[in-house]
Amino acid sequence: LATLTFALVLWQVASGKPGQPYVLIDEFYLSNPKAIVEAGIGFYNEGILLPSLWITLQETLGGFALGSGLGFMFGILLGTNRFAGDVFRPFVLAFNSVPRLALVPLFMLWFGLGITSKIALVATIVFFLVFYNTYAGVRDVNKELVHVLQLMGARSYQIHLKVTLPSAMTWIVTGLRVSVPFALLTAVTAEMIASNRGMGYLIVKSSGEFFTAGVFASIVILAMLALFLNLFVSVFEQWVLRWKDA
Repeated sequence: LATLTFALVLWQVASGKPGQPYVLIDEFYLSNPKAIVEAGIGFYNEGILLPSLWITLQETLGGFALGSGLGFMFGILLGTNRFAGDVFRPFVLAFNSVPRLALVPLFMLWFGLGITSKIALVATIVFFLVFYNTYAGVRDVNKELVHVLQLMGARSYQIHLKVTLPSAMTWIVTGLRVSVPFALLTAVTAEMIASNRGMGYLIVKSSGEFFTAGVFASIVILAMLALFLNLFVSVFEQWVLRWKDA
């Protein structure tokens, strides 16, 4: 907190119009903390901040839920079935190699310029991150534990519930944690490319008006949103991995 406070005070003091005393930073390019806070308050008073934030949050959470759900399902399916995993893994690798931004025009064509296309794009990013972590986690399960349960007469679903899922959960949670910032990043990027709503559009609008404080205010708000989403994943991690403390 002391480091952050010192950096903000230094930024505020050193920022201003060139030629003024103690000014080291041109406020046109980097603005200053006071102007950024005023810009955020201005967005709120104009009634554009909360709707933009809500649109971006819907796209992020919708794509995250869809992508992580599919990634988890296919990761478990291909991870537990070695033959299917060996057959389909090259196809998954090929699809994962496609640049996501190259899919934006197709998604816009298929789903329009609304929220659906952004959710689909976010889902493609999250899917592969969660899939590969789930797949690796399932393949990394201790085979001795599996053999012990097989000798005790456990069925396949019992082995997966008692050994496979708990062992792979650390990998799965890591995939979820990594995919959260990428989900938000993808949603904002898609909005910046083709949208008239959301935080990405707000950044482009502010940039087009040379409103540097507005750009920084949008970035700060997105950073706070990312911290909130990471906190949510941390709570989920503590719940599903509570057995580790024991």
